[in-house]
Amino acid sequence: MRAGAPPGAGLRRPKGRAREDSQLRSRAGRKANQIAIARAAGVSVSTVSRALSNAPGISDERRTQIRRLASEAGYLGRGPGRAATRTLLAYVTVSMATGGLQPFYDAIVKAVGAGAAEAGFALAVRLIDEATLDLERLERDVVAVEPAATLLIGIDPPEAIASHALAGGGPLLLVNGYDPQMRFDGVAPNNFYGGMLATRQLLQAGHRHLLYVEDHIRWTTVQRRRGFLAAIEETPGAAGTVLGIRDDGDGRLRAAIGRRQRGEAQWTAAFCVNDNSAIRLIGALEAAGLSVPGDISVIGFDDLPYAAMMNPPLTSLAVDTAAIGAQAIALLLRRLAGVDATPLQVECGLRLGAGRTIAPLAQTHANS
Repeated sequence: MRAGAPPGAGLRRPKGRAREDSQLRSRAGRKANQIAIARAAGVSVSTVSRALSNAPGISDERRTQIRRLASEAGYLGRGPGRAATRTLLAYVTVSMATGGLQPFYDAIVKAVGAGAAEAGFALAVRLIDEATLDLERLERDVVAVEPAATLLIGIDPPEAIASHALAGGGPLLLVNGYDPQMRFDGVAPNNFYGGMLATRQLLQAGHRHLLYVEDHIRWTTVQRRRGFLAAIEETPGAAGTVLGIRDDGDGRLRAAIGRRQRGEAQWTAAFCVNDNSAIRLIGALEAAGLSVPGDISVIGFDDLPYAAMMNPPLTSLAVDTAAIGAQAIALLLRRLAGVDATPLQVECGLRLGAGRTIAPLAQTHANS
């Protein structure tokens, strides 16, 4: 040891261990300090994260206050002169993404991810039950991810999350979702038009007594039902019945088919809210000895890959998932460039996919 050197000056920790300890302190310090800074400033953790990463939407006064508190707290995260991490936090509905609509949501997430990567963002995906998405969960994820924006994919915004975003908690974008109050940017298929388009296919085939089958209800599917009823209303002599199969779905399907076979109902065609419910209906019809489209015509929604596996292939409406992903990122970039911009809700059109489950009414009667 050199003369006059402080005690321990000649002792060195292994470089790898020192680096590991530093990283651990950094990770722990970033989370703890952001929470402490948020409490001291009287703001949310996400506001602290956005202020420290130079994200838009924070006043100069508030940003200065947060940076001062961060400096006093010895904050170990990003400094004002360092580049912000460009990450998007995406919550995806687990019930849909792992159920019968998995191919649809898989395509949506891949399209959003591709658009995000092209724009220089990383996509941090969280599969979540909508019932567990609350402000506490969001705050934890924001501390861990420090996102530039949050995306809800297939999830209508819970009021606590909506209020948090409106109070400065960061941009919130809806993908395959709606906000009827027009508070947030969003992109989705034009579900009302899709409902009308599907119903018109059945009406143009001569059917006048139609069944609408829905297995879950949210804003998007309500618009499909509205489109169904609007097409019925505009067609003289047409009548429509709505059948909900969310609870005890198979039992309700069997009961509806039984009424049809006993002559208590007259529907000869059905529009189903999605391909999953269409396949359930077709299975119940075949189990009752009715053929599709020989006895009953059926059309679905989403044109998922397994629609083509049906025999005959299911007629369905196709959604342009690539367009939805591209529009989502375009809306996001617009919002990040101007946090006070008027919210936009973009709707994508649909097209009729290939399929053979619709037959003219005359042919249906001939087979009855």
